[in-house]
Amino acid sequence: MISSVPAVIAWPVIVTMAVLLVGRYWLCRTNSYDTYYNNLMAFVLVAQLLREGSVEDILSRGALMSPTTAQQMAFVAMVFASTELIGFTMLWNGLPPEQARRQHRYYRAAAIISCICFLVAATRARLAGQTLEVSGGWDAIWAWVFYLIILLVMAARFVWMFANELKRASNRRERLLAASGLTLGTMTALGCLEALISALTDQLGWTSTVMFRLWLHGFEYFGIAVFVYVLGAIPLVVRLLSRLGLDPVSRSSRKLQPLWRAMTSVVPESRFNIEQVDPGGRITTLALHQTVIEIRDAFLRLRPYFGEVDPREVATFLSTHSVPTRRCGAATQAFQLACAARARSAGLTPKSPSAVTVLGSPSTTLDGEVAALVKVAKWWTLAWAATQRRTAPIPSTKAGTPA
Repeated sequence: MISSVPAVIAWPVIVTMAVLLVGRYWLCRTNSYDTYYNNLMAFVLVAQLLREGSVEDILSRGALMSPTTAQQMAFVAMVFASTELIGFTMLWNGLPPEQARRQHRYYRAAAIISCICFLVAATRARLAGQTLEVSGGWDAIWAWVFYLIILLVMAARFVWMFANELKRASNRRERLLAASGLTLGTMTALGCLEALISALTDQLGWTSTVMFRLWLHGFEYFGIAVFVYVLGAIPLVVRLLSRLGLDPVSRSSRKLQPLWRAMTSVVPESRFNIEQVDPGGRITTLALHQTVIEIRDAFLRLRPYFGEVDPREVATFLSTHSVPTRRCGAATQAFQLACAARARSAGLTPKSPSAVTVLGSPSTTLDGEVAALVKVAKWWTLAWAATQRRTAPIPSTKAGTPA
């Protein structure tokens, strides 16, 4: 089956697939999920290469295998790709990795048996130099059956898995990912059924779909391969952004650093050290969580130093820096916090702690806490500079960041 996708389109896509696969094996190899999906992508790439006419010509000229043998080996590669995806679905459905590994061996054994049976059934077509669509016959029907067994099992598990995920999805990103996976599984299942049913009805003389099937199968598998790589590229992009410090966690951590350095300098007892080792030196969610806790702890320890702030000072600060109305609350909190930090760093006598708005947070999630603190941190440097004349200068705030 030679791909009907023009080479000018196919080869740039194949090269992109190869780059993504290298990237996946580089950055996405930390767990069993990654292993199964990386293997899936590798087999899909092999299958796509074996369907390209130029590759088949090279293999034929080198006396390695005939074009039809290459085409049938592409089918074999797709069977093994489907087997790896079955392993992925096992993990996704909550099976422990070790148990999934043990059970997956049976699927791999079944894949080997089905591939051997497929190649035996497809012998006549292979020797005649014909595709299964053109060859026809009951042996071709059996070849389709042996080829499609594993694919249909995979498609069924994939559809079931993402249908459940779509029900549980709580945000747009999760719904989009689940819908994409559901679409891929449905497309695969429909493609498998179309290939088998069309071959069967042709053999029974009810239809004549050879030309249609050659046209459809020429780009159908290419589309599935692209879909597989698009899904595989998502975690790769996420990890690459994380490595470059461009992910949401790293960006939020950077925005909080000026406030965190000041708070842990004024209130050093709010800082605690937890050894956090990340192989790539990335900012982890745990590190961000620690930063938030240390800032909030510093806020609590500064409560006795909160006093009445002259509203005219606050108004002057807001006016001087042209603070938008919707940002006035966070800017005012930053100013009050700066005043309390100045009071403590100057050694003023603390008062009895009282409930102060700046210390509270209505959020019950880490994301909400981070968002609230980022708003305050945005005005912190300006607020600190504006309160400099109140008391003695703050100690150095160039301490290291949390581990």
